[in-house]
Amino acid sequence: MPETAMHLAVEAEPDTVYTAISTTEGMRGWFTTTTATAAEGVDGLHEPAFPGVPEPWRLRVTEAGPERRLVLAGPNGPWTGTEQTHELPARPEGGITLRFPRSGFPAVDDVHRDFTYGGATTFVRLKSYAETGEPALLFTA
Repeated sequence: MPETAMHLAVEAEPDTVYTAISTTEGMRGWFTTTTATAAEGVDGLHEPAFPGVPEPWRLRVTEAGPERRLVLAGPNGPWTGTEQTHELPARPEGGITLRFPRSGFPAVDDVHRDFTYGGATTFVRLKSYAETGEPALLFTA
């Protein structure tokens, strides 16, 4: 099964980045405001919606915690069978390195390519939001 692995330096505290990826308010600052919700904790659902997409994507939280690791599994839509891991190790010079491996895509096809590119561009917005506190959105309600 194809995997992708990305990382990005973020000049923000681990708590700031973790809140941005694990809460409704945080997700609405960099991902989408179109009925985006994120239930915190294991077995919670992240349900971002996007203009023109008929139903929200559903991502189940399979790991979450103070060690600054969030793992989401995709039970529907293009995420079916995938796992997304967010790791936030501290950097010695300050800030964190956001590590984002994804696994479980059935093939290296256009869906895989779209989500690889989308993930990369989305995390640039996450970086901006975490570092400035200002929303950095592509999709809004």
